[in-house]
Amino acid sequence: MKNEKKNYINGIDNFLLFTALVAIVVFFKGLSSDILNFDDNEYFFNYPEILKLNFSNVLLYFKKYYVLMYQPLPVLSFAISNFLFGLNPFFHHFLNLAFHVFNIFLVYRFCRLLGANQTVVKITTFLFAVHPLVVEPVIWISSRSSVMYVCFYLIALIHYIQYKNNFKKLSLIYCFLFFILALFSKVHAVSFPLSIIVIEIFVFKTKIDFKFFIDKIPVFLLSLIFGVLAFLNTETTENIAFSSSVYTAYDYFFILNYEIIWYLVKILLPFELSPIYVYPIKTEGFLPYLYYVSAAVVAISIFTVFKLKKHKSIILFGILFFYSNLIFIFQIVPSRLFIVADRYGYLANIGVFYIIGNLISDFKTQNKTKAEYFSYIAAVVLIILSFLQTKIWKNDKTLAEKIISINPETPYIARAYGIRANYYKDKEKRMDLALQDYLKAFSLDSNDWISPYQAALIYSTNGELQQANDYFKKSCKIENKSPLPYTDWGVLYSSLNDFKNAEICADSALSRAKYFSNALLLKSVCRLNFKDSVSALKILTLCIDKNPKFSPAYKNRGIIFFNNFKKTEEACIDFNKAHQLGEPGMQDILNYYCQKK
Repeated sequence: MKNEKKNYINGIDNFLLFTALVAIVVFFKGLSSDILNFDDNEYFFNYPEILKLNFSNVLLYFKKYYVLMYQPLPVLSFAISNFLFGLNPFFHHFLNLAFHVFNIFLVYRFCRLLGANQTVVKITTFLFAVHPLVVEPVIWISSRSSVMYVCFYLIALIHYIQYKNNFKKLSLIYCFLFFILALFSKVHAVSFPLSIIVIEIFVFKTKIDFKFFIDKIPVFLLSLIFGVLAFLNTETTENIAFSSSVYTAYDYFFILNYEIIWYLVKILLPFELSPIYVYPIKTEGFLPYLYYVSAAVVAISIFTVFKLKKHKSIILFGILFFYSNLIFIFQIVPSRLFIVADRYGYLANIGVFYIIGNLISDFKTQNKTKAEYFSYIAAVVLIILSFLQTKIWKNDKTLAEKIISINPETPYIARAYGIRANYYKDKEKRMDLALQDYLKAFSLDSNDWISPYQAALIYSTNGELQQANDYFKKSCKIENKSPLPYTDWGVLYSSLNDFKNAEICADSALSRAKYFSNALLLKSVCRLNFKDSVSALKILTLCIDKNPKFSPAYKNRGIIFFNNFKKTEEACIDFNKAHQLGEPGMQDILNYYCQKK
């Protein structure tokens, strides 16, 4: 008997190690993926406090929204990994994968506590480990919040089930603490009260009465607080306003039904997966026909489940767990500019995987050979699909191409064209292809100021000055906050010796950012060409005071000192400073003007 138990435990250990190893092999290639220009870059370049880990910044992580979300713990993890490894993408990806591997063990433990047999536990765990829908939360650095909140969420569920088994208060305390950690990782953890209700009803057969709900008031209150916190973000409310202006309440009924079916279908048929799924395009006031069909499919599915006699309890448990963890991301309140997302099913899918495990386990008792063949073939197919899906996240180009190929041409897809254009421009130096994508992006989204601005820069570099002028004008007409398009438009005018318009552009840029270094530099060039060297010198001195590491200002001020004020010593001090800061060509200038100094 002891030997049988030992063999059983060893079999479990071997299975878990094998599953974890398979997951690592499947996703290992993804560790070499870039930091993407798709939210990843925003964390590290738009929020400087993430790059500087200290106590005051840690407090700041708990006070701010990051990329539209309240997620202090994932942001803290970014800061720690950056502190240890810098912006090396390997280690940022590795941390995501490490959380996923740990979550595999947690899913296994969770299913065991639910009382499932060995076959069900193994199938559920394996599907969670390698299903193609898992690729996004594991490989995308920005999905750190997903793998982290699910980790804490599962630990909280495990402790709750242990509490129901032993009624030890310590288990309940641990449950509550890890639930709080899940909430601080991602607001989606607000579904926790629903999950424990489903578990109590279907696993523990708890009687539903007044006390049943009274006991859960603390977790409901926490969920309510964090749920409200999520909607207080200004950009979230702007998204709600935008989406509500396009679609009617009638439309949202069918959109909701489409979402309900989509997440289920993609588990069974995980093909044509994309990093983004945009809202549908209405034609003559109507949604695509699939949205209307979805409502009928939902109705038929509900009817079928309630008519079931065999496995009804298990199927209801799995489905309710599934939708309890999706309900808060459904677009009942349209808070996002995309309709569904692979990562949103990372936790919820466990419910459907559990159903699949039970169905295969039952089939195995009737025909073991066929059940095993089916399981092995399905496992191989899923592994291959996940491995291929991982390649999509390699870099901005592969990511954008997938988004473009899957989605209809809507304003939101302009972002994908812009991302690919940046890759062509910055990585491959293929300016012709970059220009095509910038122009395409602008044609899709007339409110996009960056694409015409980038197109203008390429036209200017190519010497196509009229086109450059036209696109600078289009960009400036849209953008009212950034100094960039006005500054570079002014540089174009200055290259044509039109310093009057160049100065107008410089002033427009400075009205948006009064100490913007390039705009101050442009303004000084204009003043100098108007024979006002005193003002030019003052402007450059201001520029240096506000931007002490901006080397061109030292170079230009040195030239003015030398040519206009005959102050060789001051000029050489500035030339030396520019040289120290890495300004190109300064060694030749120093040799010529300051050799004796």
